[in-house]
Amino acid sequence: MGKGIDLARPHAPEHAAMLDDLKDQLLLVLVKRLGNKVSIPITEVDDTANDLLSFNVADGKFNFYLSKKS
Repeated sequence: MGKGIDLARPHAPEHAAMLDDLKDQLLLVLVKRLGNKVSIPITEVDDTANDLLSFNVADGKFNFYLSKKS
């Protein structure tokens, strides 16, 4: 993950930095929503190779969708 941002970095460093910051902010918000503390087994993190996360922004909200690679 992050390969797209890394590819954009040489051509649009400010956009890449903004996306990196956004990912950090989103992680903070998600942990807050889960009660300010989350424990995730390493095996669960390692088991994401077949997952895809997409999102859009509509009506002032981020909408996230998790699916499996086909």
